[in-house]
Amino acid sequence: MTIYKTTKTTFQLNWYANPYHTPLFVAQSKGWLLEEGIDLAILEACSPSDVTEVVGAGKVDMGMKAMIHVLAAKDRGIDLTSFGTILDEPPTGLIFKKSMNIKGIEDLRGKNIGYIGHFGKIMVDDLMKQAGIPQTEYKMVRVGMNVTDAIMRGEIDTGIGFTNFQRIELEELSGEPVGMLRIDELDGLGCCCFCSIQFVASDEYYKNNIPKIEGFMRALRRAMDLTIEYPDEAWDIMCRANPRLNTPLYTKIFQRTLPYFSRDLLNVERDWTKVGDFCKHLDILKNDFDQNSIWTNEHVPSTGTPSVAPVTAGGVLPSKTSPFAVTPEPVAIEA
Repeated sequence: MTIYKTTKTTFQLNWYANPYHTPLFVAQSKGWLLEEGIDLAILEACSPSDVTEVVGAGKVDMGMKAMIHVLAAKDRGIDLTSFGTILDEPPTGLIFKKSMNIKGIEDLRGKNIGYIGHFGKIMVDDLMKQAGIPQTEYKMVRVGMNVTDAIMRGEIDTGIGFTNFQRIELEELSGEPVGMLRIDELDGLGCCCFCSIQFVASDEYYKNNIPKIEGFMRALRRAMDLTIEYPDEAWDIMCRANPRLNTPLYTKIFQRTLPYFSRDLLNVERDWTKVGDFCKHLDILKNDFDQNSIWTNEHVPSTGTPSVAPVTAGGVLPSKTSPFAVTPEPVAIEA
């Protein structure tokens, strides 16, 4: 039995534990965080909109949040540092059942449109303004993260969601094809980088805990490699940690999420520049600051040779060929 000297570290998710958090739970389950001296307590968010405030105030040590929210937090005087990326550019837009006959933005006239939080409403209002559709001809409804349920209940006709999450939910629950008007395409952005999910900490915590940040990223580097190279094993680990996810629906969401995991964990300068400019266009950022000053790649491990054996030519190997055992070696935690 290996004994690691560890310190308790808190980590705030941006929502309830779900498939795109898999690498974090892999790093915890495999004991790789413990090897780095990190006894990680993973906390789910009751209200996703509170994450930046909670992390920024130092109430928890680290967390994750979408790029656009990290920038908006900085504008409000909440100083966060992004030190890596877990999810790259998941396509985001207005999802709807095909029976709604929505083909383009003009078809949103007279519709009830669901949004998650303040920024979602601003984005949709801006798109409608560009299309010449006055606010009197549509209704915005705040539904939080429950866009799928709101559509199924008939409260809204369409709402903001991820193509790899809420779109899959709606397909499964409605039993009919689901369409999406992608926000990046409607706005001509060229990417959905505003919804990339970043690892963040308050500036103060980041500056005072560099060794822990580096250890965390080393563990996540290993976990991301395993998740991408051996997705079946990674998903098994995730479902053991969160049994409620062990359903066909969440399995499908995990499979659709795999292409969007960040293989290199890097912040992308192009994306931060583009999202900062987009926020300025939306008038979300009231203060003048360099959007590239709030992130760093200094502590992201080099990709190099993957820490897991690559799959052989000819197809994905079955999970039993993985060099990693599903059950980690027993460890004792010495606080």
